[in-house]
Amino acid sequence: MDNPDHSLNLELVPSTLMLFGLAGSGKSYVGDLIAQQTGWFVYHADEDITDEMRLALEQQRPFSDEMRDRYFSIIVEKILSLQNIHSRLLVTQAVYKQRHRDFLLSYIPNMEMIYVQADDAVIEKRLLARNGEANAKSAAALRNDFEPPSGKCKTLINNTDDSNIVRQLNRLYAGSVPLAE
Repeated sequence: MDNPDHSLNLELVPSTLMLFGLAGSGKSYVGDLIAQQTGWFVYHADEDITDEMRLALEQQRPFSDEMRDRYFSIIVEKILSLQNIHSRLLVTQAVYKQRHRDFLLSYIPNMEMIYVQADDAVIEKRLLARNGEANAKSAAALRNDFEPPSGKCKTLINNTDDSNIVRQLNRLYAGSVPLAE
């Protein structure tokens, strides 16, 4: 039998998963890890960020509600299109507002969301390593806009290593082992 710390088993997972959370929490990393182990297609939704959102990031300004609304309409269309091509789909995007999570789920009801979290010190270290001080400042400006998920939401803590991520995911979807990391 495979070692449960290293073999990812997502048989009980909906066909579309969205990983969301703060910048630097490791959403893209987790998505890529899952894809490597399962062959699922990964859509990093930041690929479709609008020009006005890019400018806001460069200027270290938070996104307006209007910017987000336009962006999430684009994302819905992209996810629906990708679902027609790929039987298993992972989506990574911060989705800072609960109303946008609700919006996504209203159009894509067969998608499940996982809240990816990491300790503040881990996030800061990742952001500084990624693109230096400017990215860390942009993330800090956006952080103030983040709304923790309302209601029950699957959560993954991404502070350590791949085997910990795999173990948590297996526990989230096994249904028989309580998650305690």
